[in-house]
Amino acid sequence: MFDLPKDCIVNKFIPKKTFYEKLNVATLVKDEFVDIVDKITWLYKISEDTFKSNKTDNVEEIEIFQIDLKAKKIPKNVIKIISKAIPYKILFVLKWNSDICYSISAENNYYTEWNDNTVIEFKGFDLETIYQNIVRIIIKEQDNEKHFEKVIQDNTRKNVLEKQIEALKNKVRSEKQFNKKVELNQELRKLENEMEELLNG
Repeated sequence: MFDLPKDCIVNKFIPKKTFYEKLNVATLVKDEFVDIVDKITWLYKISEDTFKSNKTDNVEEIEIFQIDLKAKKIPKNVIKIISKAIPYKILFVLKWNSDICYSISAENNYYTEWNDNTVIEFKGFDLETIYQNIVRIIIKEQDNEKHFEKVIQDNTRKNVLEKQIEALKNKVRSEKQFNKKVELNQELRKLENEMEELLNG
């Protein structure tokens, strides 16, 4: 699947109950494991030993897990639980039939769209920069010169703004009072301007 050295290949099946039984997860999360996830496979281990790239205090290893799905639905709770349970960075390959998307955790869990032709590359001078570059690929960050913490901060703010803008648009549509509608539109324009500034860097 990925152009990685043979030493990185693990290809080990991990039983779902390893996570939802030992971690005492909520019923809702257990249902997601059972109803949405077909199987979990540990595909690759990227480490100093397997990839000949130095670890750092922040990134000791990068694991690649494939989650085969029973439905074309991203199991966000499952990804969150697995990410918390394992003390390494994890790139998730989500697969439903021939459809694929990717997920990785930083401050939040990030996802690509299904079948958006994302090309994952493993480039960097150590494991931390390799991981950071994977995150940049998944969140579609074009500015490679921008500091990683700033990338995450801007992306988090962008996600918040998207929700606020959508909520305000709904309020504008349903508001009957003209004066109130004008106020909401002004607030909406401010948020849209902030979003534009973020997107334009």
